[in-house]
Amino acid sequence: MKILIIDDEKSIRLSLSLGLKTFTDKMYTASSGEEGIKLFEKHKPDILIVDINLGGISGLKVLEKVRSKNKKCIIIMITYISEVKLAVEAMKLGANDYFTKPFNIQEIKKTIEDNIKYIKKSRELSKGDNKNKINLVGNSKYTLKVKEVIKKVSNIPHDTFILIQGESGTGKEVVAKSIHFNGIRKDKPYIALNCAAIPKSLQESELFGYEKGAFSDAKVHKSGLIEESNGGTLFLDEIGDMDILLQAKLLRVLQEKKFRRLGSTKEKCFAANIIAATNKNLLEEIEKGNFREDLYYRLNIIPINLKPLRERKEDVKDLIEYFIESYNNKLDKNVLGMCPEALDICINYEWKGNVRELKNFIERIMIFQENDFVEVDDLPQNVISHYSVQNTPAIKEMNLEHVEMETISRVLRENKWNITKTAQALGISRITLRRKIEKYSITK
Repeated sequence: MKILIIDDEKSIRLSLSLGLKTFTDKMYTASSGEEGIKLFEKHKPDILIVDINLGGISGLKVLEKVRSKNKKCIIIMITYISEVKLAVEAMKLGANDYFTKPFNIQEIKKTIEDNIKYIKKSRELSKGDNKNKINLVGNSKYTLKVKEVIKKVSNIPHDTFILIQGESGTGKEVVAKSIHFNGIRKDKPYIALNCAAIPKSLQESELFGYEKGAFSDAKVHKSGLIEESNGGTLFLDEIGDMDILLQAKLLRVLQEKKFRRLGSTKEKCFAANIIAATNKNLLEEIEKGNFREDLYYRLNIIPINLKPLRERKEDVKDLIEYFIESYNNKLDKNVLGMCPEALDICINYEWKGNVRELKNFIERIMIFQENDFVEVDDLPQNVISHYSVQNTPAIKEMNLEHVEMETISRVLRENKWNITKTAQALGISRITLRRKIEKYSITK
């Protein structure tokens, strides 16, 4: 915990510093609002104690400025009895509490402890909520329609079959979890099998389980994923990669609602929602003989086709805001958002890896981000390089030659003036790069 104390009385600063030293090994003090704001921006303290009646910038102005940039900081105001009305105003502006002079240091310590406990508890509850509730992010017309389908499907009282199709990274598993965790089965098992991640020779034993002695390595009996998902949801990810022989066995189970472990003669009953997902075109796979047509029609009772991110660009802004807030919590940062110019670049970028690529992109930025807003210079070079000027009015107004010069200069520095590596990074020839260095008079 880092603490900043702003008070124009030296004795107050000293007494608070001594009284609160058990909370921190990083204590900062300032005698004016101006100095305090600079220290706050530099050190980003977790706890701020401010005197309301400061010379120059008032304590209320300090509070207002700090709170606009940082919603998590614990802010306590100090005031005289005659200034209680101002203290009430401070509470409205976002102060956590206030104390009148002369104050009791133990009471301030207790207030800080209570606020710290409250913040920790809120974070734990938030993590718990996120674990048990998955939401599809985005407010485009298309995404809102998908959300409506999820809402209806998740509350169907009987077992059903759902087939989710879409490119890699479009959020197929998010949709599957949304259906399960936001509906009537949220307290039942959610079991997932990634057919592409398991060798075809092991898919059957994973799905059906086996009895002791069913094969040489079967030392004990093992329940399969079908059995474990009974009453809940079985998610078959990348169903297009399932072994063709296993597809026939799966179809029988889905039709009869019964299965047998490997090595067993005893049938067990089975009932669950079946959600399958794939990035393949199953109709084409049927033509090639790689997927059973009868299984396709069994699974395709409720089809959900997820569009790639490039076809629902209206969702990019919502996703960026969501991921920034998510990594603020994970990395204990307070990035407020992305500037309009950088946002325009991201909206018009072709996210070939879809939402997954965008998520990883924001994670990289957030790890190194120190400023309040993500600027154009904070974006990776590959995103800027592929940006289409024609599609973004905001960048048209910028001095394109200046942008090009700055970009080349930065990439040259990053590659320690290695012409070959810089040209490769920029996607241009060495001759073109040298011509541009000459044109813009770029020097080391």
